[in-house]
Amino acid sequence: MRSSKYPVIPDWELPIPQLITTPVSRPDTTRKLPSQSSRSACTSTTLVNSDIKAFDVEADMAFALVSSDPNARPKNFRNLFEECIFVFTAMMAVASTTFLQGAIVINTGTIGQDLNMTAAQVSWIAAAIGLASGSFMLFCSKTADLFGRKIQLLIGLLLLSLFSFLTAFAPDPVSMNVLCGLLGLGTAIIAPPAMGTLFATYPAGTRRNRVTGAMGAANPLGFIFGSMSSGLATKYASWRQSFLVVAVFFFVMAVMAVWTMPAKPRSGSSSQLIKEFDYLGTVLAIAGMAFVGAALTEAPRAGWHSSKVLVMLFVGAGALSSFALWEQHAPCPLLPAHIFGNPTFTLTIICTGLGYMSFITNQFWISLYMQEIQGLEPLTIAIRLLPQAILGTVWSYLGEELISFISGRLIMAAGGLGYVGGAILILLITPETSYWALLFPALCVTVIGADFQFIVSNLYVSSHLAPSQSSLGAGILQTVLRLSISLGLAITSAIHGALDQTPFGQAHPTYAYSRVFLCTIIFASLSLVMIPFLRIGRQGTPADDGGEEGFELPSSLGRCQSQGSLWSSVSSHHFGGRWGEGPGVHSGDGWGSGTAGWMWADADRYERCLKCGDERSIVVAGVPHHHQAGNGPRHFTPDVSCSGENTGHTSPTRNTSVQLQPENDAEQAQG
Repeated sequence: MRSSKYPVIPDWELPIPQLITTPVSRPDTTRKLPSQSSRSACTSTTLVNSDIKAFDVEADMAFALVSSDPNARPKNFRNLFEECIFVFTAMMAVASTTFLQGAIVINTGTIGQDLNMTAAQVSWIAAAIGLASGSFMLFCSKTADLFGRKIQLLIGLLLLSLFSFLTAFAPDPVSMNVLCGLLGLGTAIIAPPAMGTLFATYPAGTRRNRVTGAMGAANPLGFIFGSMSSGLATKYASWRQSFLVVAVFFFVMAVMAVWTMPAKPRSGSSSQLIKEFDYLGTVLAIAGMAFVGAALTEAPRAGWHSSKVLVMLFVGAGALSSFALWEQHAPCPLLPAHIFGNPTFTLTIICTGLGYMSFITNQFWISLYMQEIQGLEPLTIAIRLLPQAILGTVWSYLGEELISFISGRLIMAAGGLGYVGGAILILLITPETSYWALLFPALCVTVIGADFQFIVSNLYVSSHLAPSQSSLGAGILQTVLRLSISLGLAITSAIHGALDQTPFGQAHPTYAYSRVFLCTIIFASLSLVMIPFLRIGRQGTPADDGGEEGFELPSSLGRCQSQGSLWSSVSSHHFGGRWGEGPGVHSGDGWGSGTAGWMWADADRYERCLKCGDERSIVVAGVPHHHQAGNGPRHFTPDVSCSGENTGHTSPTRNTSVQLQPENDAEQAQG
């Protein structure tokens, strides 16, 4: 419902959409930003009574939900308990893949024996989840930003509950593998909207750092929760009951999401968004990742020279190459190429993926090692892995505290060293080695990398994309993490399968495992090599070190409603932080913070029209405009309609508020 402080104008008096601006008294004819003392009495430009699809009143009104203090509890939550439930729901949505992996890995042997599965079919139980999740993650990231995050999250949680329930009654190997693939699809549906909603709810600051720190502990906690619940159910019933427990868990999460998940409004028309959606890019991306992932999973069993493997690799590589070419020319691309124009952004994604590849493959193979070599029960394995989840919570808290004071590159380096050190300790394990001597410290050290690198990469990605693309940014990172699972397991499975069949490998059962653990050291080392080239400063502070690189959204993307920002009145130039953090710019200002002061009072503000893609300067900056050499900045005229052409806004229709002119014409305008 519209606030009473906005004037109500009958529809017949508004033949075109009008922009109503709260007047601010000033002695001369030009406007300036209000002082800090009067900020609470002023409002930003608000679009009222618009029936043009290029604009959305709900998106503008979403500013009312942003707290005046970026470090205060968001107004979406009535109390701290409700906020904690929201964060926990988002945590488990992001960790849904590792949660399922933990529930399945410790039961793969039991499931294979019960369903008479071959070795290849058993390997697909875990691989199908990661493959389906990675293939559909990018697509689901885009749909979350376009059509609503909360509704997509609820649908995904309910589907996961249904698929888990059906998996408990899987009658044969084929149906088991298909249902595991559907579980992977469910995780792809829920992870992007959960991350996107979280970063859209919390502005840059200490509170966001703490929430991101909690998210860093999500994957270790998810794996342990999954393995513990599955181990208990298997011990007292069977592996089928473990999937019933998982089904109940996801259903409870859906109920909690209905209660606590904020419904963030989106901008644009649904019909227009559907027309502009990149269907060709979606098909090419899904097909490419699915074929390549399937080939890598099947190669260890069928052989790399198998015609089936070669055909899948060829088709997958061709689809991914076509996808990369198409995205450079698509009018509204699924994955805008400009996102990777920042080298630090690209290297951060790759570095995090390689480190996570080492982490997950170590978790998978050390669990299998304890089953096959040490002969431990599933519940015992889950208990032995429990310290990793507990220490993960501690390291995540430490990481979110350090990120405001220490360079992100140093924290990434600490995480990389944790990956390498933990992998080396796991390599030294023998069947006779005490749990406390090597495995316990290895679990405590490797989780440092999972927490620290996850925190830094998520904060960096979220601060370098617009809020309307927060789910897309989270989806890109989650896609890389999911595909790193498939790729890491495929490579290590190929090594294990090849060496385990040799005479020496059959005589020494631990030989194949030792070479697998050596491969995880290589993964972690490659991640560590990239860190010196990163340029990541402190995150969540009023002014970062200024050494970060920014990128500019191409103006052509502004013509796509599917690229429209929830905060449509903010410039599409992003440098350093979410709204241009850096020297002289405060992160809280882009969010309407009432405590930081108007630190960007000397900078131009822009409004991008989502219909034609033009930007208009709406605040006097006192300096020549960069588009008009020799002239002062043009001031936004509220009473201007857009013709839809990329020729500027040149059709004034009414003048119900103060007409603003360029500064060098101020005297003429006054006269």
